[in-house]
Amino acid sequence: MEAERCGNVYKLKTVGDEVCHAATTSRKEPWAVVHARLGHIPYKRYEQLLTMADGVPRIADAPSDHVCAGCCMGKMREDNFSRNPEKTVKSAGVLDLIHSVVMGPMQTKTPGGCTYAVTFIDDFSRHVTVYFMKKKSEVLEKFKMFKADMENATGRKIRRLRSDNGGEYTGRLFKECLSKQGIRHEKTVPYTPQQNGLAERMNRSLVEMARFPTP
Repeated sequence: MEAERCGNVYKLKTVGDEVCHAATTSRKEPWAVVHARLGHIPYKRYEQLLTMADGVPRIADAPSDHVCAGCCMGKMREDNFSRNPEKTVKSAGVLDLIHSVVMGPMQTKTPGGCTYAVTFIDDFSRHVTVYFMKKKSEVLEKFKMFKADMENATGRKIRRLRSDNGGEYTGRLFKECLSKQGIRHEKTVPYTPQQNGLAERMNRSLVEMARFPTP
């Protein structure tokens, strides 16, 4: 074997092995198959790929009315929750509307052994009252305490109560209490905490205050 020197490099003349050339398949796939193989991309993105790279699989049919079940389930997202001030019934005075929400169970118990807390917020004055509880079933008892204290202090009656659909608010005894007192219960749509955002945001503030106490 001889090698020709070119500077500090020797060039070897060798005979390569036989090379087998395979023909590229020309079969076209349905759009549903190509769509899934390419990560469920939209058809417009597929058209861009055709002009950007070689070897992109061709399709046999145009996606006219194709509906991908995977895209429908995997790419759905919740729309932004928009507030419409014109449709929001504002409170006319103190105790006209009370927001309430239960928080817990919390990992750390209070000195009294409580792991839950219920918050009552007056929509008009933004006055916040928090009661700690050992179990959720105490919500009715705490509401009666809150109602008596606030009505005695203000001389006004609670007109509306807004909460989620938790069992502590929708139980028979709680319903009877509201009915006897003439209080209208406004329940939020399931899985829509934004409709009771005032109470939900207050719970977050309370957790942050407890997590980072003032020395």
